[in-house]
Amino acid sequence: MHALNTPGAGPSGPQLPGGSGDDGLELSGPWLSIAGWTVGLDVPDSRVRELLLRSLSGFVTGPPRAGVRCSRLRVVAPSAVRPEPPTRELPRPWREQDGSLRLEGEDYAARIDADGLRGEVSGTGRFPVEVVLRVMLAAELARRGGLLVHGVALVLGETAALFTGHSGAGKSTLGGLWMDAGETVLSDELVAVWPDAVEGSWRASGTPWNLGFPREARLRAVGTLAWDSGSRWERQRAGDVGRVLVHNALLSEASSVGRAALLASAGRLLSEVEPVRLVFARDASAATVVREALGVSGHG
Repeated sequence: MHALNTPGAGPSGPQLPGGSGDDGLELSGPWLSIAGWTVGLDVPDSRVRELLLRSLSGFVTGPPRAGVRCSRLRVVAPSAVRPEPPTRELPRPWREQDGSLRLEGEDYAARIDADGLRGEVSGTGRFPVEVVLRVMLAAELARRGGLLVHGVALVLGETAALFTGHSGAGKSTLGGLWMDAGETVLSDELVAVWPDAVEGSWRASGTPWNLGFPREARLRAVGTLAWDSGSRWERQRAGDVGRVLVHNALLSEASSVGRAALLASAGRLLSEVEPVRLVFARDASAATVVREALGVSGHG
């Protein structure tokens, strides 16, 4: 796999930057940079802070320069500790009359300001923090016209392909085959994608969850997966990809407005990026087919 730099990592492991943002708000840290979005965490509990530092280490960065748009997420202790549930449901954020987003989970609750710049979560452990970070990131991407997609993104050079699908479709398997071939996976759980007005293209970025790296690339294709004894790259109708894509994009707001924004972003993505299907075998032929489709026959 290609070597990747890890921001915030020192010779003895990741360091914990604290400090204040451009408005002087003191934070315990860490600061994170994900898909061009900067967020600072205020986590008073040192044990939880260390757990977060380890799980998010590749995306840890220093405090932002003055004038840089950034968000804050503050963690507060709950008035009553609720037991961690054996299973969890996906968050369904709703919009309050004042424009803020609210989340209510089995053992946590959170509020995010309408502009996405301030959030507060009440809960214990690192899970409530990470689930709110996902929602805040999805909302930030929605403001750009982008999406946070459950999928795997493969990168070759400066070009990426995103594949999504239901559990068992082969996302993790494909990511493993790609890495076995000496290539790089942006992410194999949640992939950030958004339109770049300057380049006139779409960008894809890794995220911290499961296997993910702090790297971006131009998005060349978006598609679905299927199994077979041989591997091939097929053109697919945008509508067929879209039906799978919208079911695997994180909804930043459980409302008609949120769903409309998600559908609009998915529609634009599929009209500007090639919709495909990768049919692949569990062998090296999968990586060969993807390399050829991305226009590179090998490392270069």
